[in-house]
Amino acid sequence: MMRSFKEYSSTFSINCDPEKLDFCLQQEDFCLLEESVPVLTPGGNRFVHPSEEVIRLLSTDLQLFNRSALPKFSSPLLYSFQMDLLNSGEDAFASQWEDLLNDDPFVRIKTSGGSTVQPFGVDDPLFTFAYSSLAGLMETVNIFAGKVMSEIMMEEIDSHPFPVLLKLSYERLSGNQKAAVQALSGVHDAGIVMPLLLVLGYINPLEYAKGLISLRIQIKEHYSETISGVTTVLTYLGVVMAKPLLERELSTLIREGEGDSIEFKSTLRWDIRAGKTNPAMERSCLKTISAFLNSKGGCLLIGVSDDGSILGIQTDKFANEDKFLLHLWTLIRICLGRDFSPYIRTRLEKVEESTVCLVYCQPSNRPVFLCQPGFAEEMYIRVGPSSNALDISEALKYIKNHFPS
Repeated sequence: MMRSFKEYSSTFSINCDPEKLDFCLQQEDFCLLEESVPVLTPGGNRFVHPSEEVIRLLSTDLQLFNRSALPKFSSPLLYSFQMDLLNSGEDAFASQWEDLLNDDPFVRIKTSGGSTVQPFGVDDPLFTFAYSSLAGLMETVNIFAGKVMSEIMMEEIDSHPFPVLLKLSYERLSGNQKAAVQALSGVHDAGIVMPLLLVLGYINPLEYAKGLISLRIQIKEHYSETISGVTTVLTYLGVVMAKPLLERELSTLIREGEGDSIEFKSTLRWDIRAGKTNPAMERSCLKTISAFLNSKGGCLLIGVSDDGSILGIQTDKFANEDKFLLHLWTLIRICLGRDFSPYIRTRLEKVEESTVCLVYCQPSNRPVFLCQPGFAEEMYIRVGPSSNALDISEALKYIKNHFPS
């Protein structure tokens, strides 16, 4: 018998000391460690992911909840459920599908030709609230069904198409999304329709929580608790499904704007105001790259002004794009060190008549110092949207805490 989320979570525990947790980059993935030993899920799988943010979220949740009872929803639980069961082919929904459909009020309404359900009598104080909430949800269900019907080509079937649409929509979900749907369905006894609509973005957490109350699945006193659980699940999904910087399009990076992991530089070497090359401009780019390496990584866009306007690397007046890249990589190797090259990738992307250079930086496993001829040797880290130099005592403390090995 395949285990449901409820059954799995009832015995879930991670055997680790939260004060000894750390993580590092192993090949192309980040791995959660306890004193250099990989932390394992109950099923024996490592906590690994290409995104540092995902591993950081798992680590902080384990540190918060390891000494007390684990909440009904948490990132380590969702991750482990997916890795131990779903990724190994153990999907309880596959064997429970008919029961899920039979127990879901929205499936019953759609397949019976009804318009809505009303579990409250007209004299109940929640009658108007429930009627309005369920009418809005039913309208969303119809929108969802119409959209999916237009996207999925189905053969003619004798039965009602709505259950088929649900099954096809569920099967198209990623493993992360399936884990979230099963978690919401199991913890809230919410069936399949509302968790699916929530995860796919058709309804928001407020509509979901109000729907549970309107269907008498949850009582109104649990409203805040339900919202909190849903927020945890959606936050986890947002982090775990976010595209790495390396896979995001240039337009997306520019639209996101400068922050702790994205920075724009108009040029690499050309001082626009002075009208000539300037080593200080090169240092500005090198500061950002070294700060990304010393922190959580990030992406430097060269050829983009602070306001997001595209200037292009042509402004630097190199003979061609190959000369530009050669100069950039020479600066990196001379000023930061050849051995940090594996943590850096560059890509040129054309926008109309201009070309932007994207410099992707992964976090280094050891401190990086900027040693540019003509300037003092310094260590930089990211502090919000800027790159800050550390004095000696700050650098020593940062190295001790950030690079414990």
